[in-house]
Amino acid sequence: MITGSKDAEASEGAGKGGDKAKSTGAKDLRLKAQELSGLALDTLGDIMKGTGQDAVKLAAAREVLDRAHGRPRPAPTKKAAKAPAKGGGGMTVIVKRFTDVTPEDEAEHDATQALFK
Repeated sequence: MITGSKDAEASEGAGKGGDKAKSTGAKDLRLKAQELSGLALDTLGDIMKGTGQDAVKLAAAREVLDRAHGRPRPAPTKKAAKAPAKGGGGMTVIVKRFTDVTPEDEAEHDATQALFK
């Protein structure tokens, strides 16, 4: 029987030698899951190609992509801007998604635009 509950895993390791039995149970569970992974991917593929809701298709596509290529890395945290190198005189371009723009960013943009009017 395949279960994912912590209670089942805890009782499985109880009285069988402790951690060793627990890790063996986890290995067996992992192997059984790996055996079913082909069927799971086929099922996700059928959902993606089916006539169901777009949200469900998108969720299935994300699951397949996550397994094939790994989950995307989280966006880097906002760091303080570095001062330009001496004699550099270059231009810094910052590209942000619409959802990443904060009210402070908007105020800074408005102030910069006011300088050129």
